[in-house]
Amino acid sequence: MGMTFAEKALARAAGRDRAAAGDILDVRPDWVLSHDNTAAIARMFAQLGLARVRHPERLVITLDHAVPAPTTQHAANHAEIRRFVAEQGIIHFFEAGRGICHQVLSEEGLVWPGQVILGADSHTTHFGWLGAFGAGIGRSEVAALWATGELWLRVPETMRIELRGELPPGVTAKDLGLWLLQAIGADGGLYRAIEFTGPGVGRLSLESRMVLPNLMAEAGVKSAYMPPDEAVFSWLAERVVARCGGSIAHHYTKIADSALYPDPDAAYAAHLLVELDALEPAVACPHSPDHVKPLSEVAGARVHQAFLGTCTNGRLEDLAAAAAVLGHGTDRIHRLAPGTRLLVIPASSEVYRQALAAGYIETFLQAGAMIGTPGCGPCMGNHMGIPAPGEVVISSGNRNFRGRMGTAESEVYLANPAVVAASAVLGRIADPRELLDGRRSPNGHGGRRAVTVLPTGAAPLSPAPPCAETTARPPTGQQLTGRVWKYGDNVNTDVIFPGKYTYTLKTPAEWAQHALEDLDPTFAAHVQPGDIIVAGRNWGCGSSREQAVGCLVAAGVRVIIAASFARIYFRNAVNAGLLPIVCPEAVAVIMPGETVTVDLDRHLVLCQAGAFPFPPLSPSLRAIIAAGGLIPMLRARTAASREGEGQTTADNDISRRSVSVLAEPLSKHSG
Repeated sequence: MGMTFAEKALARAAGRDRAAAGDILDVRPDWVLSHDNTAAIARMFAQLGLARVRHPERLVITLDHAVPAPTTQHAANHAEIRRFVAEQGIIHFFEAGRGICHQVLSEEGLVWPGQVILGADSHTTHFGWLGAFGAGIGRSEVAALWATGELWLRVPETMRIELRGELPPGVTAKDLGLWLLQAIGADGGLYRAIEFTGPGVGRLSLESRMVLPNLMAEAGVKSAYMPPDEAVFSWLAERVVARCGGSIAHHYTKIADSALYPDPDAAYAAHLLVELDALEPAVACPHSPDHVKPLSEVAGARVHQAFLGTCTNGRLEDLAAAAAVLGHGTDRIHRLAPGTRLLVIPASSEVYRQALAAGYIETFLQAGAMIGTPGCGPCMGNHMGIPAPGEVVISSGNRNFRGRMGTAESEVYLANPAVVAASAVLGRIADPRELLDGRRSPNGHGGRRAVTVLPTGAAPLSPAPPCAETTARPPTGQQLTGRVWKYGDNVNTDVIFPGKYTYTLKTPAEWAQHALEDLDPTFAAHVQPGDIIVAGRNWGCGSSREQAVGCLVAAGVRVIIAASFARIYFRNAVNAGLLPIVCPEAVAVIMPGETVTVDLDRHLVLCQAGAFPFPPLSPSLRAIIAAGGLIPMLRARTAASREGEGQTTADNDISRRSVSVLAEPLSKHSG
């Protein structure tokens, strides 16, 4: 049996010849990414008592999520990061204004095909456009990587998405990505990787390719891969030469030699076929990226603010498409509609310079747009474009969760850059062809019909079944009893802990005051220690921020029983000592407010409707839970190493002593 790309990449990173879906590997990533969350990670790292990170040359740090610093707290956070970078001698540090981490790392030519990059950002899937394995992880795990250089990962099953044909005029990779989210669902990629394949991949521009792996994070996937070709090798080689010198031919050969490709006889969990020619423009409606409809069905909705940017669609190609809609290169520049704002934020300083040189920035200014500092801008609700209550935003970003842009009482639509620009001019969600040639898109559902799920010999396309090894277990002899708070499917981290507080609230007590603020305003005021959350499918989707776990722990919640968990949230819960139990049968019958008992000896959820079994977690993850979380466990092992062998040896040997406990069979939900 052949191997998928994910199997090959993780096997290489673990120093093995082979790997198969379900294997648990100790992986040594080529790069470890963090951004404005670096200060919090550094504080976790300090708890381990270690003076130096293990591999500073592998760390990449950007300031991008709140730049320029909008408050004193944000500025203090940035200052703390700069001190840490200087103390540790980290050479791959990119200051405020350089741009969004995923764009910057690509432009710098740091990430190559076949490499593994783990980042404290859920959109680390982005690097699949280069043929790399990129996966998001939590802050605790980044701190562990700084200390050990390794992290356990479960090798995921893979979904194969075959692209045929060519995108029609006016239809972009963003539309393709949105239609895929509609077909797969917000939890359709849980515990899985994606491989894009087929002749349609090579017909996408390089900047269009960047969109798809990035956007697939919204389906919950662990990674998303596109096969690198000569265009990718040449693009990277030019970047490496600009940064390091040497010849393009030399670097091209090294880059091409690093590439990995799936075997023809690899096994896949699902196979999708997309006829690109049949696609039409799409819009994701509030409040989920997979709530997708044809542009023709939602056109006309009032728009107060349009946002062009983010790591999904803030590149030169995107700015060019929007500028063309505004009339760039013609005698007439369309002005923004009265009462509608347009905010343009290039993804990087390089993109900004290119847009200036091409005249796009001047076109935006003539139209009445605002131009922001390269970075994430209002995407996570920090600053630079937070909407007012009741306002409607159309964005080229990747998420439109309730409160995502900082205001729970607003609505966010997602669309391609040309649609964003046309909507800003007309003051309503609009087809760009109304401005370009006076025509609208025909009514239809081409996006839905263009995506076909094909039969495979493996599992069907559905959320991974909650079968084996899905719950954490503290020491025996315990029963946890509590009152139930019950919620539905696809509860995301933005409503569990709003992004606007991410870099301003530092203590767990502060986090607890805002727990579930944008989902259930009564929760923080009335939750009691020992209460239990019961939820539907895909609890914790969205951002990798650990405060979405920490706020619940600080509020006294000890257990979450769900039909399924988002992958990163599951890991974050275990790493924080919070029990994530997957038991869909119990979820279906438990009522809000009733008292439920979790029997950790018999592996049962006991509720009014009966007793429902759940399989136990592996000893490895039980050890983390019993220690109170990953950082306390590593701290204890560091202290034990010091006592037994001396400080120097402890620093050198923490990797094997800390990570080897994790290298045993775990759960398909855990990695």
